[in-house]
Amino acid sequence: MSVKVNHLKDELRRTFTLYALIPTFIISIFIFVLGFAYWNINVLERNQSRLNAACEMMSTLISGYMEKANDIAALCDINELRDNKSARVKMYEKFYQSTNNIGVHTDFYLFDEGMNRLISNQKQDPEFAELARSANWGIIGQIQRRPSVPIFTFVRSITSFGPQMDLVIGKAILEKGKITGYVLFVVPAAQLVSAVANPYVHIIVKDGYDYMPICTDEFFYTAMNKMKIEFKNADGYFSLADRKYYISRREILNGELTVFSLTSVGGIINQLTNALIILIGVLFILSLSIVISVKKQAEEKTKMIDQLVEAFSAVKDGNLDMRLTINTNNEFQIIGEAYNMMLSSLKELMQTNHEKARATVISEIKQLESQFNPHFLFNTLENVKFMIKLDPVAANKMIVSLSNLLRYSINNNSSEVTIKEDMEYTQNYLDIQKYRFGQRLNYILDIPEEINNCIVPKLIIQPIIENAVKYGFRACQHMLVEIKISITLNQLAIIIANNGTEIDEQSLYEIREMLSSTSNCSQHTGLYNVNRRIQLMYGESYGLEIMSTRHEGTTVKIILPIHKKQ
Repeated sequence: MSVKVNHLKDELRRTFTLYALIPTFIISIFIFVLGFAYWNINVLERNQSRLNAACEMMSTLISGYMEKANDIAALCDINELRDNKSARVKMYEKFYQSTNNIGVHTDFYLFDEGMNRLISNQKQDPEFAELARSANWGIIGQIQRRPSVPIFTFVRSITSFGPQMDLVIGKAILEKGKITGYVLFVVPAAQLVSAVANPYVHIIVKDGYDYMPICTDEFFYTAMNKMKIEFKNADGYFSLADRKYYISRREILNGELTVFSLTSVGGIINQLTNALIILIGVLFILSLSIVISVKKQAEEKTKMIDQLVEAFSAVKDGNLDMRLTINTNNEFQIIGEAYNMMLSSLKELMQTNHEKARATVISEIKQLESQFNPHFLFNTLENVKFMIKLDPVAANKMIVSLSNLLRYSINNNSSEVTIKEDMEYTQNYLDIQKYRFGQRLNYILDIPEEINNCIVPKLIIQPIIENAVKYGFRACQHMLVEIKISITLNQLAIIIANNGTEIDEQSLYEIREMLSSTSNCSQHTGLYNVNRRIQLMYGESYGLEIMSTRHEGTTVKIILPIHKKQ
């Protein structure tokens, strides 16, 4: 009877699709569309609302005062107002009624034809009146050119440092077609700006010459109090100097003025922040519910995965005793059974290989230690033969040194000795060589007392010196061998240098290749044996380095770990 196997990947796909992907996708799109629509509608409505209010205020204000100026001018009799105090009081009342009905603080003036003030709510004449007496320019000049209709214009106060301009509405007083006086209403710039100001929307009023008598932000001005050219034709969303705005415009008073409303995108940052907080809250709640649901499902569906991960991590750390127990009736049960079988086979194989490798390494180290150069022994015995006749005392010393050397080399009690012990052996070897070569060979030992108890492989230095003597005397009459031992960078460094014949580049390359190989096909047995023993005992990060320079000789550096005899 076949057993149906459930596929875990299909279960996980359905779970994540049902509990995570579909709700997240739908809600994210809905929130994005809703937020964008709300933001865009809010900007457009606010901008249009402030534009309508500003246009209505400016149109009503200017039209109303033009109408009042025209009515008052028609009622004025300059001669009567000069002589009759009662007539002036009645005219005062008409002016106050006119300004109170508009709702914006306004100064009013009534001048005769010589610009002498007859009626005003101010004690002093406006600045433009003094200029009009001498030059008849500005608002007075415009009234004189068009005396039959009310005139409005904007003038800048000389005593004010701001760019805003006062609104002036005026009408000539005519008797039999002759100008006998002037009716003027002056709305201060501060009153105009206050009437249209809004913390979120900037209002600009521009005349036909691009001057901006009313503006709620000095950023939009140029040096000449004109509108920046970038704003003149802008419409909708646009950017300027890293600022973003939405701009609307409308012409009023038959195109004599243009009103702009500009909404700064930065001005609605609070709304965006609130929307962002709401969105984050919704996403947090949604994410939390998804995490809880998915975690619950994943824990039930992936218990076997956790067991597999834990088992393989244990194997990685060297623990081969962990077994898997998976009864899920799917692919993971097959994997668990195969893993247990593999682990048993692996342990048996590793044990067998470990025993074979250990036996092989021990055998190779012993073989390397036992390789003693027969030529050296033959040459030493020949020298003893002749020196017995020529110098019996020296011959006796050579025999003692050779005896110590042979006893040390065949002692198999340990593969590691202290530096002091190995240097005693090495010094015996150097003494024998010095008996052979006499004054042609000298040596220097530089070994600090505190290093004597450091542990090194047995017979580590003698093969290097033997190599130096064998090849260094080829074209050298006097050779100096210097042995220096020190601790550098947490490593034990043994340096054996000689000033004999240098090694040519080709031979040096072959020696270095030989040292990096696991087998030796060259004639440099001594160097290879030392390097191979070190790497077998301590690892491939230790071993020999060899340098040779013309006219300076050859230097061999042995790098070992620091181990001290307790």
